[in-house]
Amino acid sequence: MFDVGCSTFVSDSVMPASVRAFLKRLPFTIAMVLIVAAIGVATATHLDRLEPALMKRFGFAPLHLPKGEWVRLFTSAFLTTGGWSFYRSLAMLALCLGLCEYRVGTRRTILVFWTVHLATLAIVSVLLAIPLHHFDVVWRKLLAAEHDVGPSAGYYGCLGFVCQKWPDRQRRWLYAVIGGVLVARLVWAALSPRMQHAPLGADIAHLLAFPLGIALGRFVLK
Repeated sequence: MFDVGCSTFVSDSVMPASVRAFLKRLPFTIAMVLIVAAIGVATATHLDRLEPALMKRFGFAPLHLPKGEWVRLFTSAFLTTGGWSFYRSLAMLALCLGLCEYRVGTRRTILVFWTVHLATLAIVSVLLAIPLHHFDVVWRKLLAAEHDVGPSAGYYGCLGFVCQKWPDRQRRWLYAVIGGVLVARLVWAALSPRMQHAPLGADIAHLLAFPLGIALGRFVLK
């Protein structure tokens, strides 16, 4: 009994039962954060930008779809461009996935993350980037041929999805604030398309992923 009591005391002192219960509800969030963090440390993107060779090897560009390189849809989700974007991605993963998983469960969060991630990249590629690359060299590079990485489409989808769990009045404010930020970022990127590393393709994906998550939430959570 003494051993059991001591182990219980030590366990509770290190991590209270309420915290353990909370973390048990977030296995997918914790797994994704740990995987992205581990890959970031392994590739040194927690310190600096992702090496161009790794970007070309694991990143995704819309022109990869016609070539059948679909595995990049998955590999690109576990990398970041590095530097501050590494920490922003970890924070957004923890926040968006954590909110979604806590409110709607692990299975739904996994489904929403990967469904929106894959659908967003496919839609941007097939309906926008691939057609536009025939018309202008700059847009071809920024939208169709430039490699990109990051889990942002998935976590913005989860954010849109979990918004459905808020009351109508609060939900409208969430739509307005989050949507306004995403539109502002896209306008900034569109007005400076010739800037190096302009996040135009990523911002288009964000603006698409968020309403996709909302639509999926309205269908699943009705």
